[in-house]
Amino acid sequence: MEIREYSNASSGFFYKVKEILASKQTQYQKAELVETEFFGKALLLDGRTQVTERWEYRYHEPLVHPAVLIHPNPKRALLIGGGDGGTLREIQKYKSIESVDFAELDPEVVTFSKEYFPTIHQNAFSDKRVTFHIGDGREFVFNAAKNVSDNPKKDARSSANGYDIIIMDMTDPVGPACMLYTKEFFLAVKKLFKNKNAVFSMHGESPMAWPEAFACISATLSDVFAHVSTSTCYVPMYGALWSYKYASDSRVPVLQDSGLIQDRITERFDKPLTFVNKEMWPSLFANDPVIAEADSHPLRRIIRDSDPVFPGIFDAQ
Repeated sequence: MEIREYSNASSGFFYKVKEILASKQTQYQKAELVETEFFGKALLLDGRTQVTERWEYRYHEPLVHPAVLIHPNPKRALLIGGGDGGTLREIQKYKSIESVDFAELDPEVVTFSKEYFPTIHQNAFSDKRVTFHIGDGREFVFNAAKNVSDNPKKDARSSANGYDIIIMDMTDPVGPACMLYTKEFFLAVKKLFKNKNAVFSMHGESPMAWPEAFACISATLSDVFAHVSTSTCYVPMYGALWSYKYASDSRVPVLQDSGLIQDRITERFDKPLTFVNKEMWPSLFANDPVIAEADSHPLRRIIRDSDPVFPGIFDAQ
């Protein structure tokens, strides 16, 4: 058996599967755990690769740590998506984090991952700092933002109700998920910032495989936040150079000295990280010419609720 996935309309990648270890049809999607010859175990949702055992840190660490490391004292976090538990695991490595609100649409994916993928979540779901919010992530953010608007004395940006770190670990902007990539959604996210030090992190698609989406995400974030930084690295489980976006009104990770980052890693963790470290920091934020090429794509535009479908969309299977 082979898993074949398109990275765009004309290219993609494949890998061989030894056996299907578990399968479950949830209310929203089909979840499968497979044993592969190259990646170890892999979690598939509707037949598309979400995470693999081998080299998963190349996705989860850059998604989380550049955002959290540049914050002077992160205490409260919001995670949108990430039902496999890998991103939650990385957030929990910080001693200073006191609470994590975890907004996940599909509780059965969490249950499925908890039972079959302990190598990824590493008991992250059992951490007492986590509060589960099962339901639509966009709805959670908009309701929280409305609460801020309706209660100005409880403005999230100046009270304990705000978040220091907001991380979105979502599927590609296809179908209903595209509504979590719009300007209106990002404006709601920004309302939940505790103060100017807060940072929002998300993946930014592949500047090589899907430059149209990369450009649109960049344009939309830049229309909402004062500073948007990009890091890139190759992620084997997605068969492409991948990108991560860090949005803030004051924090700029690309400008941070790698020595300071290493000091914070030493200070904040009991064990060193696998991928994000002093040596890799300049590489993550290197000025790869493919970033500028993708950012200048002619189909670049701001994604809005009124027109949320991304250009260059394709069938991944």
